[in-house]
Amino acid sequence: MSPFDDIRAVLAQAPAADAAARNATAERLARVEAAASLGGLADLALWAAAWSGRAPPTVSRPVIALYAGAHASSGSTDRARRALEALASGQAPAAVLARRLGAGLDAFDLAVDRPVADVSELPAMTERACAATLAFGMEALAKGPDLLLIGAVDEASAAPSLEALLLALTGRDAGRRAAAAAAVERARAAGANSPLAFLAQLGGRETAALAGAIAAARVQRTPVVLDGLASAVAALVLHRERPGSADHCRAAGAADARHALVLAELGTEPLLPLGMTCGEGVGAAAALPLIQSACALTGSA
Repeated sequence: MSPFDDIRAVLAQAPAADAAARNATAERLARVEAAASLGGLADLALWAAAWSGRAPPTVSRPVIALYAGAHASSGSTDRARRALEALASGQAPAAVLARRLGAGLDAFDLAVDRPVADVSELPAMTERACAATLAFGMEALAKGPDLLLIGAVDEASAAPSLEALLLALTGRDAGRRAAAAAAVERARAAGANSPLAFLAQLGGRETAALAGAIAAARVQRTPVVLDGLASAVAALVLHRERPGSADHCRAAGAADARHALVLAELGTEPLLPLGMTCGEGVGAAAALPLIQSACALTGSA
């Protein structure tokens, strides 16, 4: 028995894209004047229909879910705590956008007062703790959103962890290769031999929770918008564990070469090539009106 048996079972029972909903939406788009010029908007509408199972697709209950973890780097806990306070007070950019756009906003504190270890020296989590964090991440679906927009709080603190996890998953240079390679070598020596095992050894709590949210959304037929590198790497963990497990995800943007690498591995492109680096749900919130516009066009036929 493995602590990851439950999450693997969830991935195994994940439904495929709904071809009937996609085809019905394509027919509706064909009746929209100048449908041939809709380009990416038509693609977004078809994606929303296929993964929600609804034709025409609608987005009336969007939820932004942000996960805060802390890492061994100096100041990580304080930065995460300040970010959570800004979200709670409504002053953070994501909170402002959520309020303006009518989206729900949930911010999850993943024990920021107890940072995970330096992954070049010690495992970030035990496999049992990682499995529990995956399960906790699934709580983002509790409100029954019809579109889930996810990201991490204070993603910069997770950079060494994400670089190591990305190297383990792809074998490609993700930035500070020496430190990442040392962490991957330690994880392999500790017995890591699967994407989920590497997640436990190298990933932060926020990345594990994001992966849980993505998996739960797939089972509940909820399209997902990824914001930032951590959510993209979380999606890649699931894709590597079971190919296609993140096909219901689109990415808001790609801030740098590492991020673009992950999206290429996932076979998707950013919705908003604006070069935003603020993260924390801002990119996903900015993409929300675009997705709603695409869905609205299918209801006009």
